[in-house]
Amino acid sequence: MGVDLGQIVALGANVGVIAGLVFLALEIRQNNKFLAAQARYSLRQYRSDIADSLMLPHVIDATHKWARGEAITPEERSTGLMVAIKIVELWEWQYGEHAAGMLQKHELPIGAWRLWFHGNGPFPVPVREIYDMRKNVLNAEFVQFFEENVVSLPPEQAEQ
Repeated sequence: MGVDLGQIVALGANVGVIAGLVFLALEIRQNNKFLAAQARYSLRQYRSDIADSLMLPHVIDATHKWARGEAITPEERSTGLMVAIKIVELWEWQYGEHAAGMLQKHELPIGAWRLWFHGNGPFPVPVREIYDMRKNVLNAEFVQFFEENVVSLPPEQAEQ
């Protein structure tokens, strides 16, 4: 019984295909880890950007006047609402990254969302007003998640 050259070539080709599939699987796994790391980095960048926005003197003045119930100008109202829009859109993006598998639920700052939403956050930004105004145009799955995990729970319940 001799070894057929065709069988050797076919066996070699099959081994090559299997090796290629293993390599592809490893590459996909590495790429998924990279994408998750990129999502976490983007999250940090977005949070930093919001913090920078909140530290602008005109934003601090506008949001604190709003929180104290003082009369505010249309510009101050717009300032507070625009910062709140930015925050709510960040939250929606974070949830989207969670829904896509890029962030785990424990990586979402749900306890902080509760504080901000219920008016106990570190800065008095009208996120509740913006959320109520925009929830009909936000992602429906985000709205459901937000209602269950933020709106219906008090800020003291910070467990994720």
